[in-house]
Amino acid sequence: MSSSNGGLSSATNGRSGSTGSANINLNLKGQERSVGATLGAGGASGATATSITHKTLPDLKTQRSNSACHAHESLTALRRIALPEKPPEKTLSYGAAQTRIMGKEAKEEHLVYCEGRLHSGPLQSLITHMVPTHEYYPDDGFVFAFLLSARLFVRPHELLAQISQTWEQQQQQKDVGAGGDVVDDAGQAPGRTMLLSINSASPLTQRKGSTAAQTTELEPRPQQRTSTQRSAQHCIRLLSEWIEIFPYDFRDERLMQQVRILARKCVYIDNSLGKQVSRILQLLVSRLTSLEQYEEFLQTLSSEEAQQQLPQHHGHHHHHLHNAFQTFLGTSSSSSHANGASGGGSASGTSNSSSSGHTSSASASNSISTTPQPDEVFGIMDMCPSCAHLAHQLTAIELERLSHIGPEEFVQAFAKDYQQQAKDGSKEGGGSLNDMKKTRNLESYVQWFNRLSYLTASEIVKYPKKKQRVRIIEYWIETARECFNIGNFNSLMAIIAGLNLAPIGRLKKTWAKVQSAKFSVLEHQMDPTSNFNSYRSTLKAAMWRSEGATEERERIIIPFFSLFVKDLYFLNEGCSNRLPNNHINFEKCSQLAKQVMEFNEWKKVNCPFEKLPNVIAYLQHSAVLNENTLSMASFECEPPENTEEKDRYKTVKAETKQQLLQQLQEQQP
Repeated sequence: MSSSNGGLSSATNGRSGSTGSANINLNLKGQERSVGATLGAGGASGATATSITHKTLPDLKTQRSNSACHAHESLTALRRIALPEKPPEKTLSYGAAQTRIMGKEAKEEHLVYCEGRLHSGPLQSLITHMVPTHEYYPDDGFVFAFLLSARLFVRPHELLAQISQTWEQQQQQKDVGAGGDVVDDAGQAPGRTMLLSINSASPLTQRKGSTAAQTTELEPRPQQRTSTQRSAQHCIRLLSEWIEIFPYDFRDERLMQQVRILARKCVYIDNSLGKQVSRILQLLVSRLTSLEQYEEFLQTLSSEEAQQQLPQHHGHHHHHLHNAFQTFLGTSSSSSHANGASGGGSASGTSNSSSSGHTSSASASNSISTTPQPDEVFGIMDMCPSCAHLAHQLTAIELERLSHIGPEEFVQAFAKDYQQQAKDGSKEGGGSLNDMKKTRNLESYVQWFNRLSYLTASEIVKYPKKKQRVRIIEYWIETARECFNIGNFNSLMAIIAGLNLAPIGRLKKTWAKVQSAKFSVLEHQMDPTSNFNSYRSTLKAAMWRSEGATEERERIIIPFFSLFVKDLYFLNEGCSNRLPNNHINFEKCSQLAKQVMEFNEWKKVNCPFEKLPNVIAYLQHSAVLNENTLSMASFECEPPENTEEKDRYKTVKAETKQQLLQQLQEQQP
């Protein structure tokens, strides 16, 4: 995916009659399970080529001469094809919690392993498997997978309480004499010395004035710990990893209370852990403070969008429908800058004083004339003429928003149906999912996709002249291509969805002048046929590039988010959380964790591009037309041509009038 577009093959498809919707939601029930942008009939569907594999036929003479000899063998082969052999059963092994030793003997409380991987187990045994000891610490993969999915069965604060209680009971059950054994940081027995070479690279072996290589005995270090202290250290490590990976869990005061209880126990055993606990809690406070600021920023955006959805009253709104969205012309810049200064979070941006003069003059001209002139329109092209720079700003917004999505939010999005099962008395839930949802970052990110799609369309219909609309469409296409090269597939798909919206697709006279070859290539890459096969291949290529990246910009992977959520949803729906023997299906938990861990790596990338605060503010705060006003503006750009469009025009006009009357009634005292 180089700047030369990676050698993508071109495809052709027409623009006429293109319809579609960019709306995405997370209502994953029934017919709405598939989450994604619905592209138009004239959009991506025509860009797929069908390949046919030709089979070489055998020579007819040879076939006749050998037919009798091989008749029996052929019939036997056909029977084998018709009746395939059963696949061999997988070998299962069993093991107790807190150990990696497996055997063939199964016990009720044992964990079940399949080919060496944890397959299932009772909930209590899995919790015990999370409890560290002085010589055991759970695998990183198990810690992430269990903390991610355990919330489906037990609340986080109850989970930590059980871990703490189990750990304390195990400490009490230990032999008093064995509890006093000294164990150093390397896990060696007391009195055993370590043999190290003086010329070793280890800093422990560097002695001042030593020049010759020799072997010596290194005295045990003073920071030796008893087995109980070592166990306490492991407990703090587990707590640190939990806070690092799932910090939003700790907004629950009940969980924080359990943290304080466990931390006091560990510090009482080993005073040296006090500083480590302080650092962990400081990190947690910093993460939660950042989240609160981001949520305030999202609240500001939500309030602005609610205000923008209210229809504006204009005396001549039937004569020229551009008046219904005057905020897009000269005033959009000033409103976006003002909002940008009030929004919180690093992605909200600040206003640029250099554009305020242009904004105020455009606003003044609009107040004089109700019909917009070409030079009065102020849009994203005026603020950011470079398509590459706009793609950089979109990537900055995407990475900022991704960074605030907690991995647990994916599970909690699916837990709503699971919670209903719990309320209905289902065996699986157990009523453990109440009051679990604490953040809405995932939903806000999906709303950003919808906003960008409608912003793309709104920026097009604001221009009254066809030549200007052609220019802005090609501007968005080039921006989408830059997003593709960067690895920003979410913005790419949002722009494609916006260009395929019905009010934009119907602008036939405009599209006839557009050089749409590049757009056809991009549509082919995001073609939804075969379950987005082209996109998935491109995503794999981006992942390979990221693994061998030498620069930060090469590590960028921003997936088409709604498809990513859909994949997780069907993975969740395709397997039961519990097996018939009431064991937790940990194989499913591991598969879910594998995909979420990939996402966790993608969101850690720092934006390598210079941020332009005024452009970022415009993208996130400027007014966006809703579906009806977008349709009205489209009909103003190019009048309805057929009966269907004329009927649509009348319907939208009546609905807009009704909304306006309702607004006026609400404003009356």
